[in-house]
Amino acid sequence: MNRLSYSAISTYLQCPLQYKLIYIDRLKRLPKSYFSFGRSLHNTTAYFYSATFTEPPHLSKLLEYYGRNWVSEGYKSKEEEKENFELGKVILGVFHKVNSEDYKKPLVVEYSFNVNLDGIILTGIIDRVDKLPSENLEIIDYKSGKSFPSENELSEDLQLSLYHIAAEKTWKTIPKKLTFYHLRSNTPISTKRNPEQIKNAVDLVFDVANEINNGNFKPKVGRFCPCDFPQHCPHFSKEIKEVNINKEDNNRKFTKPVKISKDKLTLINELWQLMLKKGYNKKDARSYIILNFNKEKGSELSLKELNIAIKEFKDDELKKAGTKFWLLVEEKKLTGNEIKEFLLKNYGKFDSLKLSIEEVNDAIYKIKKLRIR
Repeated sequence: MNRLSYSAISTYLQCPLQYKLIYIDRLKRLPKSYFSFGRSLHNTTAYFYSATFTEPPHLSKLLEYYGRNWVSEGYKSKEEEKENFELGKVILGVFHKVNSEDYKKPLVVEYSFNVNLDGIILTGIIDRVDKLPSENLEIIDYKSGKSFPSENELSEDLQLSLYHIAAEKTWKTIPKKLTFYHLRSNTPISTKRNPEQIKNAVDLVFDVANEINNGNFKPKVGRFCPCDFPQHCPHFSKEIKEVNINKEDNNRKFTKPVKISKDKLTLINELWQLMLKKGYNKKDARSYIILNFNKEKGSELSLKELNIAIKEFKDDELKKAGTKFWLLVEEKKLTGNEIKEFLLKNYGKFDSLKLSIEEVNDAIYKIKKLRIR
């Protein structure tokens, strides 16, 4: 009998091979800072509505709990972790103020469900269920990410549809409201489901279950590639292997000292930081960077050159140059055109760097993806 959660279904839809690696082969995903941040906030919001309280806990008590239960995995540095920790305190301060004004005990918080969907066990955890004055139910799903869904995205959200199904089977009533609670802005937006939408969600669950039972685990290249397991993917493992076994390049001898231009060095730093942020180990990150530099004739980069460049990152000036771009993207929320303009202005010496417009567009795509996640 299949056991499927929203996370498992969405993983399969994203890439069947990735589903197999995680849910069948039991490979562990790399820690992600955004997952840790989300868990820290979710745990604390659940504590706010703990069954032990008849009135809202004092803010100091809430933040004390937050500090004791902070999840620190996946952050690139202590500075990034501290920045997110402080952001969480601000979010929880507003959450406390907004939800203390009309404090009511939920029906349940962090409710773990296992419901039988005609032979498929649907599993998951609902953040919060409120009983409305009409005796109907409101399903509340907290989200800690930066993005805010449109009405269309909300109406098509599979996770809320699955929560609707689980609630109806558990409490024998059709939920009146499905609420997406955006924690960063402390803004709830609600939707509901009609019978056709529920039927579509059920059909999708059965389609995925059938594909899994039929052993269809073909890799699918998409906007989240590469995932945590590039060495197991035919689309990426071949490239990594080709670079790693290139002993001639690794053992290359130079008759003259290697000199790397500052522009090239800065670009290598950009790629290096990107790959580490994506969870690559250092060996695969080196391979990926070489592959990118070797896309066009005349821009060949040896492993020895790359290692020399990485050592140069200790230079404070280059560190600042390498992080300036990411800071602008994250803090200023640059649009695609603004990103392209910045790239052309600061790293636009395409003749010397041998960068194509396609590579620039690819960089923009990756940057936007990191920001969304």
